[in-house]
Amino acid sequence: MGLEYTPAPEREPARKSPESNDSDYENAERILGDIRHTDAYDEYTDITSMYRQLPSETLVVRRENPEQLLHMLSSGEPLSIQFVGGLPYANSVVWNPRVDGTRGIDNAILEGYGHSEGIVTVYGFEKPDDFYIEQHPESTQIFGGIERSRVRSAAGFVPANSVRFVTVRVPLRSFPVSRMTEEEKDLLWEHDNDGRKGPAFVYRGFLAKEKAADLSMAA
Repeated sequence: MGLEYTPAPEREPARKSPESNDSDYENAERILGDIRHTDAYDEYTDITSMYRQLPSETLVVRRENPEQLLHMLSSGEPLSIQFVGGLPYANSVVWNPRVDGTRGIDNAILEGYGHSEGIVTVYGFEKPDDFYIEQHPESTQIFGGIERSRVRSAAGFVPANSVRFVTVRVPLRSFPVSRMTEEEKDLLWEHDNDGRKGPAFVYRGFLAKEKAADLSMAA
């Protein structure tokens, strides 16, 4: 199956003043910079290319509050996933990039709520042995035409060294122009000058170097 990522539709981010954009640029630079500074990941401007580097293994994929995820990546401390209120609910997906293609990975974005000024982080990790993950009938019901068969309820501790990739989604107008690709600059121009409608985001992917090295040796 071909793996070509097409983002799920979302609402257009609200236009902001130049002053607020400066703050958003700084926030995007900080989040992306903090991941780069861990020196544990290779950065990709094309997340489809990154996903194609992943082996055929089932990962747990989850949208996470960027600040909590960054703390885990920088400190090496495990990240705790808990059910607020104690009862299991949908908060993750299971995903095998070679088997599923991009089916299911959008659920990780759409099911979650964590963000930092509109910036969303999604990460995939190998399931620890003592990690709780179950499929509940109510979690897989189709809502709004969205297929949810890979949605799961998950809880436990995520070791930092189990993370295989991180995807960062930044609203187009919050992304520093100096770090945009030519295609992203063209998209920004179209939104600002051609009246193009609809949501627009910039994606960056980060693949764990250890996993990338394993794949290189296996090739």
